[in-house]
Amino acid sequence: MSDRRLPAALAAAVSERARPEMLGAAAARLSAGYRANLTSRQAVPDAAGVTAYAASRMPATYAAVTAALDRLAASQPDFAPETVLDLGSGPGTASWATAMLWPSVVSIAMVEASADFRTLAADLAHAGPPALGQADIRRGDITQPSSLPNGPFDLAVVAYALTELDLPAAERLVADLVGRAGRVVIVEPGTPRDHGRLMMVRRAALEAGARILAPCPHAGPCPLPPGDWCHTSVRVERSRAHMRLKGGTVPFEDERYAYLVLESKALAVVEHENGGRILRPPRPAKHEIAFSLCRADGTLGEARVASRNRAAFKVAGKLDWGDFLSDGFLR
Repeated sequence: MSDRRLPAALAAAVSERARPEMLGAAAARLSAGYRANLTSRQAVPDAAGVTAYAASRMPATYAAVTAALDRLAASQPDFAPETVLDLGSGPGTASWATAMLWPSVVSIAMVEASADFRTLAADLAHAGPPALGQADIRRGDITQPSSLPNGPFDLAVVAYALTELDLPAAERLVADLVGRAGRVVIVEPGTPRDHGRLMMVRRAALEAGARILAPCPHAGPCPLPPGDWCHTSVRVERSRAHMRLKGGTVPFEDERYAYLVLESKALAVVEHENGGRILRPPRPAKHEIAFSLCRADGTLGEARVASRNRAAFKVAGKLDWGDFLSDGFLR
């Protein structure tokens, strides 16, 4: 698992530009805007709002994107992307995450509608590795796939951006990306609304020929009942400045997110391992650990790893919400 904290150089660059005493009002407006389901353009209308976003939201979005990218790296250990497309890039969060996880990255294209976000992304990128410092940061409308960079790209990332599109536009974009990039990673807020939308996007991607690498261990309909939704969580450490800006009283926050990792139809067929994705926090007890699973056969199920199976019990004890539990643990 890679480090899910902001890289030191990025954290320092954000800190230099975001003083809590100067951005408190902008951060409060930002939080209120997102709670009211405003778009980023509405919630982050100016340069002060963009800087407040970087200081208050970037640590959590970076952690969630990195966690999703880790799922791709785990499913395909030999994957070493060189070209990356970051759509709805904001301050460049996903671009930083890909560049830090894969040293193989040599070319990054960021597409962002907001001039203030593009300016901040370019400013922050100078603190990163060469691929970031030389990134193509361009104005673009992600609802119009025909206007996007042609590629092809090894990896495309859409992080916390589909949630702001109407559903048909989100479906069109992802279907287009399946043919434009070898792998596609989508990260969205971990809400019932965004899970439902992500399942519609998932269907559009499958119809376009994509194959699912994670989190779904199957390509069938989502088996979760109405009122339930697939998401997971990553814990984010807060700096003192971060706590002040968000009015927090504890040194961490839990970012809940939903995601999809897709493989292009042009690549080899994925053969899913038997087992299932862990849908809830594991339930440890003295003699066993219980897991709620979405299984490879498209059904929901429960699994228990007994303590008498010492080797399996030890490994299972390190698994967490969102990890994959192989059937090998159950034998």
